[in-house]
Amino acid sequence: MKDKTRKLIYGILALLVSIGAWAFVVYNYYPMTDIKYNDIPLHFIGERALAERGLAISEADTENLSVTLNQKRVDVNRIATEDIEASLDVSECVAGENKVSPSISSPRDTSVADYSKKSVLVNVERTASEYMDVDVIYSGDTPDNAMPIVSDFTQVQAEVVCAASRISDVKRIAAVLDYQEVGKEPKSFTANLVALDADGKEIPHAVIYPDEISIDASAGIVKKVKLNVQVTNGNTEQYERKYSAPEEITILGPEDVVSKIDTINAQELDVSYYYEDAELAVTCELPEGVHIAPGTDEPVLKLTVKKKATKDSEEDKE
Repeated sequence: MKDKTRKLIYGILALLVSIGAWAFVVYNYYPMTDIKYNDIPLHFIGERALAERGLAISEADTENLSVTLNQKRVDVNRIATEDIEASLDVSECVAGENKVSPSISSPRDTSVADYSKKSVLVNVERTASEYMDVDVIYSGDTPDNAMPIVSDFTQVQAEVVCAASRISDVKRIAAVLDYQEVGKEPKSFTANLVALDADGKEIPHAVIYPDEISIDASAGIVKKVKLNVQVTNGNTEQYERKYSAPEEITILGPEDVVSKIDTINAQELDVSYYYEDAELAVTCELPEGVHIAPGTDEPVLKLTVKKKATKDSEEDKE
């Protein structure tokens, strides 16, 4: 047993010595190695200059690159994809197809050994533009009922400029805030503006004027509650009036306030002296700090009026 134990110990020691010798040779005589990094986002620069010439990118054949760096072995676990920058200057592109070479910036003490595309195919076309209201949204994963309460805007509308074939895809312009940075008390933010499609996804290569705005915002939640609309309908001898109003409304406000609200009352509407069809604005009695949620329709009462048939008119028909 002692011989077997001794042999096992010697074997382990020999293995450790071999590993140490290998590490010494690798890190001292061959200290550099090539490491490949995938999905490096390609940053397009010069798109505003392109837009000023009435041009915009409609499509590029890639939005990401794979980059191989020659680097020290000791840095293998210290360098991440975020440390590598890949850019494409499109400011000199012309209408039609363009082949543009990307520029790669690598961390200190490394060099670029290779990258996946030596030239990127960029399709450019004439622009179209549209002015839109600015929404304020959160970025990333947030609770479904979370929404910022905006108390001050420097810009309520912005202009989006993009390829003419893509302008119909733009459904709204949004200022994006970080959910984690918005607190209970109003705070000033400088937010970037993005163009979004119907699914809320950012549309690439859209230029927005201005590209950022200042906002005062605080944290809030949205909630759907019952809407109580009282209607006075007098003077019904000659006229028949029918009306309908929304039974629910979505409100936005501080969580400690909104969570306790189940019903919102509206100011009473008197339709007694309406003799034609009409749509009447419903004025909600909202607590301080509570608003109708952005993106929802203001409530209206829809009224239809019909004059009743009289005895004289029936006799005239006979």
